[in-house]
Amino acid sequence: MAIKPGIRDEVLSFRESVQTVVSLLSSKKIRVVDYGTKAYCAYNKKTGELEYINIPSIPDTASDALLNAIRGFIDHEVAHVLFTDQSIAKLLDGKKAFHVWNVIEDTFIERKMALMFPGSRKNLIKTQQHIINSFFGKNIKDLINACGSDTRKMFLEVFLMPVSRALCGHTPFIDFMEPYWDWFESEMAILDSFNYRVRINRITKSEGAAKLAADLIKAFRVADEKAAEEKSKKEDKDKLPDPSKKASEETKPGDEDGESSDKPEPTDEKSEDKAEKITEDDKASYKEKDEHDKVSDDTYDTSSDTDDNPDNIEEDTPETDEFSSDEPDETPEPDGDGLPDLTPDRESEEKPESKSDELGESSDEKSKAGTDELSGGSGGAGSGDTGEEPSHLDIGGDEDHDDPAETPLSDSKSDPDGDGEPADDGESLSESDKKELESDDAPETLSTEDAANDMISEEIKSVGARTYTPLTRSNDFIGLLENAHAFIKKTPKELTDGVLWNVDCKDYVFNEKNGLMLFRRYVEPRLSAKSQTLSKDLERAIASKNRVQKVNGLRRGKINSSSLWKVAVPAINDDRVFFKKHDHKAVNAAVQLVIDLSGSMGGSRIEIAVAAAYVLSDALDRIKIPNIITGFTTAGCMGVSSSRSASRIEPLFMPTLKNWNEKANSSTCMARLGLCTNSIPLANNADGESILALAHHHNGRTEDKQIMLVLSDGAPCAAGRGFSGHLVDVVDFITNKTAIDILAVGIQSSAPAHYYKHHTEVDSVDDLPKTVISAIRNLLLTGKAGF
Repeated sequence: MAIKPGIRDEVLSFRESVQTVVSLLSSKKIRVVDYGTKAYCAYNKKTGELEYINIPSIPDTASDALLNAIRGFIDHEVAHVLFTDQSIAKLLDGKKAFHVWNVIEDTFIERKMALMFPGSRKNLIKTQQHIINSFFGKNIKDLINACGSDTRKMFLEVFLMPVSRALCGHTPFIDFMEPYWDWFESEMAILDSFNYRVRINRITKSEGAAKLAADLIKAFRVADEKAAEEKSKKEDKDKLPDPSKKASEETKPGDEDGESSDKPEPTDEKSEDKAEKITEDDKASYKEKDEHDKVSDDTYDTSSDTDDNPDNIEEDTPETDEFSSDEPDETPEPDGDGLPDLTPDRESEEKPESKSDELGESSDEKSKAGTDELSGGSGGAGSGDTGEEPSHLDIGGDEDHDDPAETPLSDSKSDPDGDGEPADDGESLSESDKKELESDDAPETLSTEDAANDMISEEIKSVGARTYTPLTRSNDFIGLLENAHAFIKKTPKELTDGVLWNVDCKDYVFNEKNGLMLFRRYVEPRLSAKSQTLSKDLERAIASKNRVQKVNGLRRGKINSSSLWKVAVPAINDDRVFFKKHDHKAVNAAVQLVIDLSGSMGGSRIEIAVAAAYVLSDALDRIKIPNIITGFTTAGCMGVSSSRSASRIEPLFMPTLKNWNEKANSSTCMARLGLCTNSIPLANNADGESILALAHHHNGRTEDKQIMLVLSDGAPCAAGRGFSGHLVDVVDFITNKTAIDILAVGIQSSAPAHYYKHHTEVDSVDDLPKTVISAIRNLLLTGKAGF
């Protein structure tokens, strides 16, 4: 039998820390909204600025792997906030090239993020590993099959992101790509043609990422066009008739006897080309030999050649080449100036480099080529290439390199200042680059956000199908009652997917005068003489256990006058005449009194609950035990159907009616309590989730005992599902996994007995002494709840 997953404290801590972490990392007041099952960022369409980061509504039973994935997603999106140029993002918004740019931009911002916040490196690596395990591990076969045999499409739409991250030294992706490198040799050659693997590690701004994206799009487009052209030429060549076959068909009968036909025989083009080549080679050889002989004649004495010329040939007689034969002399005829014409006839002969090339200066044509054409080491503007093409087997440097942010390059040019930052690539967007980025043939490649969103969404759906999950916690209010109006007023009423929060903030206006009037009308009549006795009984019960012990016979402290004689008697001469007092407190506790503010508590029940909370709080104040009064209900409703997958749809409303450092009999506290009786809307109650959230008030308390006393009239009731089971899970979690003892008091109802281990029932405030007070006293003094 499978064990039912329980509530995890790690999930509760994660929820509390998310908003704080985002604010600290970004140094901006960026809202973190938990809604639905998807993770994404919402940007303002006009300004392009980030409005909020949306993370999915995290179930109480979420795994560590899922939490790590969400942490990494948050760090990644904060990196976009810090380092992405929003003008570039806005320029590419809605264009297909956005996907390619985003893949390249992601490697740049994560490198910067890890350098600025080293702690985020661990989260980013875990997210990368989780993407490989949970997304690629499940979907890679389907993604490959969808592309069929088209490796180009497969590379650009599926593998560009893992390839780019592997080239940046991200170890999880290096391991993932190991079996796939041989599939994409031609694609990797195209990347090498414009130095992709080096340039992606040297990006210092979003504009450089856009420039590299434009070069990538152009390189693959040019390669595809060239391949299509070669294929077309090959097809046209195959369609042409064979010349030799055609000649044989047209040969006349007389040709067989050696007679010439009317048509000339087809010449052998290859033979002519070969002859022409030999002729040109001979010309070059002749020119070189002629120049050599001319230098020799001017340098050395001709008399020295007599031994080598026994036939005494005259000097003006041209020498005969030792390799000469009976072949006719192919020496070029002299031109008009009497010198042989040695100018090459073929245009394919190499021309000497111009002086401007030798000096490293660019001509107009060279400047144009550097802008419009893609080349390897020196063609890409600002590529910083050293002239050597890296092998495609080098996919990111040392395999032990776990840092997704650091470059695997060892080139000193990548860090000229020694500050850990690569050199600025110096690239900027030209008009031709912008034109490339606006093209419709850019691939819609898979990005990190796409994979993370899909992975997180699937896991949330699978977990949410078997556990309690609210639609959103972003609109939940927890705080002082007088702050509720401002919170509801400023909180956005429209969520994504057109979900509206229907609530009237005017119902939550705090008015101390009206509150005091309501307190006197509905609460004070419930405070009978017995309730005053209740306070005294509780005070005496706890105070009787408090005692002060006087310790005598000490050498320091306060002088005990009755022991001074010991110093005066020489025979004794005892200086231990001091004493100290030691206070022994019988209890060291903090108590939270929680009032159910649901609609079923209307009428006498809410009056009894508020009066009981006031009496108990006042009694605890008298004996100096810290205590707080809180309440819970829902505020308004979401304009969605309850048939949605979410368990809870309505926002929670959890006001603080008396804080730890306040007195119950203060006018402000009595006004808050009074408003709960006949002013604040009493709506529905999601007890489990509310009590779990209110338990956070005990965080940071140092008292030995933490007690929650819940005043309620029955079962949970709200729009959604799974509330009763979740309440049982919450009570079990608080009882067994926290330092809080939770007690329930049924207000004119025995329903809490179905959900709470420790429970009782009261019909009026007069019942408190014989039930609640005795139970609290036993719990505080003996550690046992004697209900």
